[in-house]
Amino acid sequence: MKTLLAPVLCAASMFAPLAAASISSTFGACTQIAAPLVADFPTLVGPGAEVWNERQNTNGLVIADLTTNSGNSGFPTPGSFQGIYDSHFIHFTGLSPNQAVGGVIFSGNIVAVAWNDLNLDLTDATWGAPVTTYPTGQFNRGMNSLGFLSISGATLNFDFRCFSPVLEIEQVRVWTVIPAPGAATLAGLGGLFTVGRRRRSHPA
Repeated sequence: MKTLLAPVLCAASMFAPLAAASISSTFGACTQIAAPLVADFPTLVGPGAEVWNERQNTNGLVIADLTTNSGNSGFPTPGSFQGIYDSHFIHFTGLSPNQAVGGVIFSGNIVAVAWNDLNLDLTDATWGAPVTTYPTGQFNRGMNSLGFLSISGATLNFDFRCFSPVLEIEQVRVWTVIPAPGAATLAGLGGLFTVGRRRRSHPA
């Protein structure tokens, strides 16, 4: 039994990170980066948008502009709720070029998105990356009226446009569900138990 328990626990620890939602991939004018020290210009200058993971497996108050999946910023569904989620952040400095079109695919489905100044301000402390200083209270930090985003499942598409020639930043916070380990993971663990039973029933 001891010889069986060790590999099972080892396998479980290997698969544990899969229970945290993260950025799976980006496309278009979007690049994944590590959480920066400052989420603002001139630390972040593009040329496209930048996205990073913030908090994982955190219990907090979500205050968002879009709370339906699928949905888009053209028909926002604002709301607030408490829960355990992962948070992520998208930033764009509209300098040159002053438009970025792209998107992000997460490992867990999107539950809410915030882009208004106030909602970003109210969620910085709870959901922001611990190493990052955010422009809390800065006027026009969120997505402006020219921008557009949509979500479907675990994918977010964005079209950020800045009022040229004024330098602007566009910022968005995204909350995702924490996915359970995949079926393949569970099947693998089940296989370990099967091997263990066979070894016990047919000792060498």
